[in-house]
Amino acid sequence: MGLKLFGQNFKKEELLKRVGDISQIGGIRSFEFNDGLRKGVRGVDFISPNGLFFTALPDRALDISFISYKGVPLCWRSATKEASAMYFEYRESEWLRTFFGGLLVTCGLTQVGDPCEDDGEKLGLHGRITNIAAENVLADEEWLEEDYIMWVQGKIKEVSSLGDKLVLKRKISTKFSKPEILIEDEIENIGNKKCAFMILYHINFGFPLLDKDSKLIMGKANTFTKFNEESNKESNIKAINNCGKPTKGFVDQVYLHDIEPDDTGYCNVAFINPNLSYYSEDSSENGMGVGISFLKESLPYLTQWKKFDEIEYVTGIEPSNCFVRGRAIEKKDGKIRYIEPGQKIKTVLKITILENNKEIENFTKLIRK
Repeated sequence: MGLKLFGQNFKKEELLKRVGDISQIGGIRSFEFNDGLRKGVRGVDFISPNGLFFTALPDRALDISFISYKGVPLCWRSATKEASAMYFEYRESEWLRTFFGGLLVTCGLTQVGDPCEDDGEKLGLHGRITNIAAENVLADEEWLEEDYIMWVQGKIKEVSSLGDKLVLKRKISTKFSKPEILIEDEIENIGNKKCAFMILYHINFGFPLLDKDSKLIMGKANTFTKFNEESNKESNIKAINNCGKPTKGFVDQVYLHDIEPDDTGYCNVAFINPNLSYYSEDSSENGMGVGISFLKESLPYLTQWKKFDEIEYVTGIEPSNCFVRGRAIEKKDGKIRYIEPGQKIKTVLKITILENNKEIENFTKLIRK
């Protein structure tokens, strides 16, 4: 069949006859920001002829600061933009000063959630990992039979000379054939003592994907609502899958879902806007969504964050191995996870663009199956 692009099917040799270089239609592009809070931050753009565009940041743990599909932005971005880690402050909630939002911000690796104190150590919001630069970074692309693959990989080391020593090996890849992002992580304890292991993938959706008619779709799940009083209100629990318009005075709601995996061991959820129109006024072309699939064994939970106020309008759909109450409470409740010396833990996260309501329907069948 070859590669389907621009309404046609092309064999590799036929496609290459039509371009001076493959970069004419897509590929990766490495660069460096040169102004403001993000001056000096390295970036890698992924440009695909299927319409997918996103940016990964080697100097920010290879997190993904922007994503769009066929010109439609999908993520929420904060006013910090891609702030350099040189501005990172670890105390209390000062992590927010470099929290750019984007498609993905990694939280961890030894602390996730509210600031706290554990064993005499003061822990700030959501840990350090997103503010650590990757090393041994390789961004490359090549033909894989009749498809074209682009990827970036590197190592992010959260280490202390007298403390914990964790290494996150990350590879992010995508293909021309499908608007899909694969994030493959391996976390290894290279130290000589076991340490707490907490990780959360902070996936952030914003307008126009997030709007009053947007929904979270998930299958069978046990839901825990102990974050705050607002999260526990019966009316909010009944509307847990729904969104709303920006509302003055909205109080954050946070939920923890334990989702039943499919036969392959993956949990599947989708965040959708069935009324998003970006092609034409033809209603048959309406709808857009993002499917999220994650390996249940290493990411047993999904944290859901709703912040629908007039100051920030965002929702977080966040695969994790913990909740967001902080390490001290997780330990007290006996829910903390550890990683032993030499142990390696693999996580897999797949992001799939759902282009219209038909694709949303098909993905929903996978969720409900």
